[in-house]
Amino acid sequence: MKAMELIKTMEEMQKTVFTINDIARIIKKDKKYAILFVHRLKNNGMITQVERGKYVLAKSNPFSIASNLVYPCYISFISAFSYYGLTTQIPRKIYVVSLKAKKSLSFDNYEFIFIKFKRKRFFGYRRERLARGFVFIAEIEKAIIDSLFLPANCSIDETVEALKKANKEKLLEYGLKMQSKIVLKRLGFILEKIGVDVYEELKDKISKKYELLDPSLPKNGQRNKKWRLIVNRRI
Repeated sequence: MKAMELIKTMEEMQKTVFTINDIARIIKKDKKYAILFVHRLKNNGMITQVERGKYVLAKSNPFSIASNLVYPCYISFISAFSYYGLTTQIPRKIYVVSLKAKKSLSFDNYEFIFIKFKRKRFFGYRRERLARGFVFIAEIEKAIIDSLFLPANCSIDETVEALKKANKEKLLEYGLKMQSKIVLKRLGFILEKIGVDVYEELKDKISKKYELLDPSLPKNGQRNKKWRLIVNRRI
């Protein structure tokens, strides 16, 4: 099989990330021959090594690469907002939620950061086709809930802007499904600020302990008795 035939086959398979063994199966040769074949493709700039033993086609979408390095996983937080055009930022850090622990890695001026979630919190994402391959991406509402769960991966300001354009019923559904009291506190407080009152639905699901609206900032701020939050920043 010629190099261009292989590239076309890979594109038809929608396979973004592949290994030597994948190449060997496609070209129907042994692993030793596949290694030489891959070496030639790399020298010609047709493929790039993204990490040890894993390769991608040249000019592949970074979101597609990041969401296919470990299975299962999906893009979330500020990265998902960027994908959906809900932020003017063009972040070089791509946040990936996965069920497995994986070290961050750098590739083509991007940093892929993997955040391990428990299975009960691993939901609310879909598979979307791209020009080359596909991406696993959080729904807007799940990216918001993830960001309220771990605000360090997306600023509160960015989350609030995305929240204004989200489906409020699905937000509440996903907030409850997340099984996190602090997520419900932050969600309820912010929704109230934009004119949506969900206190009756959430009042029995939140704790009496005061927690921070934004854990990245000092603990100084007014105490909101209704949502049991220390409001340490403006919304």
